[in-house]
Amino acid sequence: MRIVVGVDAEGAYQPALAWIEALRFERLELILASVVETLRPPLVGVIPLASSETLAQAQQAQQQAARERLETLHQQLTARGFAVETALLHGTPSTKLLELADAREADLIAIGGTRKGAFQAFLSGSVARAALSAARQSILLAYTPPPESQPLHAVLATDHSEYNYRCIELLLQFAPRGIQRIAIATAFSLDEEMLQLLTRNAPAVQQSGVEWIIEQLHERNRQVCERLRPLNASCESMVIEGLPIPAIRAAMQEAQAQLLILGAKGHSLLERLSLGSVSYHFAIGEPMNLLILRTTE
Repeated sequence: MRIVVGVDAEGAYQPALAWIEALRFERLELILASVVETLRPPLVGVIPLASSETLAQAQQAQQQAARERLETLHQQLTARGFAVETALLHGTPSTKLLELADAREADLIAIGGTRKGAFQAFLSGSVARAALSAARQSILLAYTPPPESQPLHAVLATDHSEYNYRCIELLLQFAPRGIQRIAIATAFSLDEEMLQLLTRNAPAVQQSGVEWIIEQLHERNRQVCERLRPLNASCESMVIEGLPIPAIRAAMQEAQAQLLILGAKGHSLLERLSLGSVSYHFAIGEPMNLLILRTTE
């Protein structure tokens, strides 16, 4: 498994690296990438705040700092047994990281940050937006490092769509052996009209109504648990009646999970009934560590 890690000057990459190590992916190769942006004076031609010589010196200092940062990380990670290479790029970070991930046929792009306001700007900025909207790879977004003294718990949210099942197969290929417990969570919102539609050809089911729906979703979740058995993690089913976003929040709290696993997109035919795709919301607006799985159509 090949992962491109965006290494920034503020240290936002550190939680991402911690999660990569904790998840224990199999056959792991890391590509640590720093992107040095071209410095330009603001209001060029209006207010010459910096001379070209000053900008050149600042650019060189930035490049040297990035190079030293990559060298230090390379030594640290190699000493811990990781296969590591580094890349020092120049240009726009969002563009260069995605180009590198494509050129090296990476499976995952990892970026991270803190809960501070600056990170909110980072997540809603060009790097994360580009990764979410244009990357062909899966994405790891890390807000905080995994706990050192607690077992890793994850919630895998599923709408049981065909696309989501392909994402689950991709998770099996990634083989994160560090997760000790996985809660398979499905949210649904059901009104009387939808219930009648679903049970039109099964009048006997109308008597049990919502309970029948819940049991069917539990059964599907249990099938997913069985599929995930090779990960050697304990697994349980969670079915929550309600809208997807608050339902996932509740699932994360109930499972005491530190990681949320989502498919990048994909809706089942029963979109109104089940989870649907909410990955963009959680990537931009929620302070949760995320593994967003993306697979080909």
